[in-house]
Amino acid sequence: NNMFWNLNSFDAAANFAAEVGSLDKTYPRGIFLGLLLCYVFYVIPLLIATGATDYEQKDWVDGHLSIVAKDIGGGWLGTWTVFAVGISNLSLFEAEMSADAYQLMGMAEQGYLPNFFKKRSQFGTPTAGIVMATFIIVALSVADFSQLVEFLNAAYAISLLLEYASFVKLRKDRPDTHRPYRIPVPDWASFFVVLPPILGIFLLFAVSSWMTYAFVAGIFALCFVLLSLQHTAMKRGWCKFEVGVDDDYYDNIHQRTVEGDDEDTGMGSFEDLQLV
Repeated sequence: NNMFWNLNSFDAAANFAAEVGSLDKTYPRGIFLGLLLCYVFYVIPLLIATGATDYEQKDWVDGHLSIVAKDIGGGWLGTWTVFAVGISNLSLFEAEMSADAYQLMGMAEQGYLPNFFKKRSQFGTPTAGIVMATFIIVALSVADFSQLVEFLNAAYAISLLLEYASFVKLRKDRPDTHRPYRIPVPDWASFFVVLPPILGIFLLFAVSSWMTYAFVAGIFALCFVLLSLQHTAMKRGWCKFEVGVDDDYYDNIHQRTVEGDDEDTGMGSFEDLQLV
C-alpha cells in the first residue's frame, strides 16, 4: 500500500495540459522525468539508511528516517531531514490541491459541473476548485494515516481502472483522433499495455481490509447520489451547466494582449492560452 501510494497521481499532470506549451513534447518528458526522480529519491535514501544502520523492521515507525539521518550524519543531518520532509509535505499539498482544482475546472468546462467551478481569478487560478480541494484535504488530514493511505489507494485505483478502460476504448473506436502525445504501440496492443497495472490493482484490492471495501462501496453510492443531483439541478435550473471556458477571463487577457500589456500579465499571446 505504501509503495502504491508513493507513486499515486503520476497522471495528475494531465490536469494542467491546457496551461502547457508544446504539450506533445513537454508532457511525456515531464511524466518520465518525474517518475525517474520519484524512484531515485525514494530508493537511494532508503538504501543508505538500511545499509548504514542495524535497525529492525519494527523500529521503522513514523519519523524514523530523521533518527537514522541523525545517527549517520549527526544532529545537523537529522534537523535537515525534518526540514526537507516538511517542505516536501507542503509541496505535495500544493500539487494535489492544484491538480484537483484544475480537474474540477476542466469538468465544469465540459459541462459536468456548475459554471462557477470554471471561473478563474485575476491570476488565472480556479478559485472555487482551490477552495473545495483545500476543504477536502484538510477534512481528511484528521484521519489515521495508515487507514487513509489504504482508502486513497482504493479511490485512486478505481480512477485508474476508468482511465485504462477509456484508453483502450478510444484507441479501438477512435484510432484517428488527434492526440498531443500518442503512446507508441499498435491499437490492438493497447489492452496489453494496461494489463500489468490492472493486475496490480486487483492484487491491491485482494490484500485490502473490509473497511476499504466499505469505503469503495460508499464511493459508488456517493457517485450515484451526485449524478442524480446533477440531473436534478440541470432539469430545475438550480445551476448553469455550459460547455466552454471562462470567457470573461480570456476576454480580459485578450484585451491586455491587444493593448500591449503582456509584461504586466506575465502571459503570452491570447492564442497561446487556448485550450488544447
